Amino acid sequence: MVILNHVHARVRDLPAAISWFERILEVRAAYRDDRLAVFSWGALSLLCDASDVDSIMTLGFESRDCDADFAAAVARGAIALDPPADRPWGARAGYIRGPGMLTIEFEQARPTA
Repeated sequence: MVILNHVHARVRDLPAAISWFERILEVRAAYRDDRLAVFSWGALSLLCDASDVDSIMTLGFESRDCDADFAAAVARGAIALDPPADRPWGARAGYIRGPGMLTIEFEQARPTA
């Protein structure tokens, strides 16, 4: 069996992406150089690669309080894309614009009836 432990996202402006993750999500790069930055959340890491194109992807973060996490990110300067709302798939989720073409999702499980 194999286990997913990292994903790569290409970004055109690596220094701006590093700054965004540090400022908005308050996470520091575990490693960085002029071509790569590694951000880790537990067992999963995001590797931002300097590139001439931006990857289009959504990074979903599990949240205990979607509304508070969304509001805190916006207060730190994130651009709101879609405010927290109850979604048809059984979660509460809100979306902000990440660096490059990344979208950040804060998702909170809703109690089942």
